Amino acid sequence: MENPHILCDSSSLISLTDSCLDGIIPFFHSKFNVQFVIPPSVEYETVTRPISSDLKQYAFSAIKIKKMIEDGIIKKIEPSSQSKTDLILQISNNMLYTKGRPLNLVHKGESEMLALAEEMGVSNVLIDERTTRMLIEAPFRMKEHMEKEFGVSIMLNNENLRRLSDITKGITAMRSSELLILAYENGFLDKFGSMKNAALEAALYKVKFSGCSIRFDEIADYIKSVVRS
Repeated sequence: MENPHILCDSSSLISLTDSCLDGIIPFFHSKFNVQFVIPPSVEYETVTRPISSDLKQYAFSAIKIKKMIEDGIIKKIEPSSQSKTDLILQISNNMLYTKGRPLNLVHKGESEMLALAEEMGVSNVLIDERTTRMLIEAPFRMKEHMEKEFGVSIMLNNENLRRLSDITKGITAMRSSELLILAYENGFLDKFGSMKNAALEAALYKVKFSGCSIRFDEIADYIKSVVRS
């Protein structure tokens, strides 16, 4: 990887820890010196809130993430200014409208992550949440998707689209499934020997059911390519 930093949002960390695949993070950290980075709001969503509240179903994931922060594998960095986070929230949540009302598309954790990515000049962000990823990659396709899914007409604020595109220009959104595939290609699943392809397929289904927005056909196509190779 050219830039040894990956900015993470809450959805990707939850997918990996819930799938018991969080070992991928120290794997890349130790083998390629990749520094995984989160803003404070992502730490709150994935660690502080589950541990301090009654969200017992997320507590073990929170403890594992907290340990990686303590070990320096995941680093918490706060953006130098709150204004960029607020700007991303404002333009993202006033971009698509239905029946004259703006759609709330982005939360603070995602906006703070994008603000920090721009500030640090980091091009790789790890995000499983479909809405924000589509805003980065293909906002027009997202408009069409939502119109088809909900059966309503969606209006697009082109000026806010342009402003968000300027902020996210050069940023590549990666899902936990793609990080898993990259880890597989670099030996992460070699410990399973002749079963490593089966382990990969099982792991891809696991991250899907843990919240990663990968389609069944994407999993099938990649597994076929692995078998052919």
